[in-house]
Amino acid sequence: MNYRDARKIARRAEHGFGLPDDATLLYIQNKLEVQRGRPIIVDELPGMCGSELCGVWLICADRDIVLHATVKSSWHRQQIILHEFSHMILQHDLAEPSEDLVTAFLPDLGVEVLRALGRRSYTDDAEFTAEALADQLAMRIINSEVSSLPEPLAFRRVFG
Repeated sequence: MNYRDARKIARRAEHGFGLPDDATLLYIQNKLEVQRGRPIIVDELPGMCGSELCGVWLICADRDIVLHATVKSSWHRQQIILHEFSHMILQHDLAEPSEDLVTAFLPDLGVEVLRALGRRSYTDDAEFTAEALADQLAMRIINSEVSSLPEPLAFRRVFG
């Protein structure tokens, strides 16, 4: 799949998801929780640092869990989370389970994980489209008047 095709799929998914112009990360999470009928827990997993994974989505019977590596900026954290949310919007949880992710990073997890999705390759179609959608969602948040994240160098205040 090329970038143009991934962006087309991402645009259709974003349009179908029906976000308002003033979307935030929390709004997207709340909408996904309603849509999926269960809570989404987002947390940091410091043990992920130094691995090729920076985020993982665990699909459990009663909840979804998004774990991300420790990062230095709130923008990077948001992008990782948006990537995992994009997998949800694109319904990539219908793919094959990946039990080795769970045993590698979370051997003592006290919940039953039905499926786990984590980035294995940057050329995989699912990862490519999820990243394209995450980029679009990030732009929507950045352009929102209610963005909860501080703007780098106050661009909006300076340039309008």
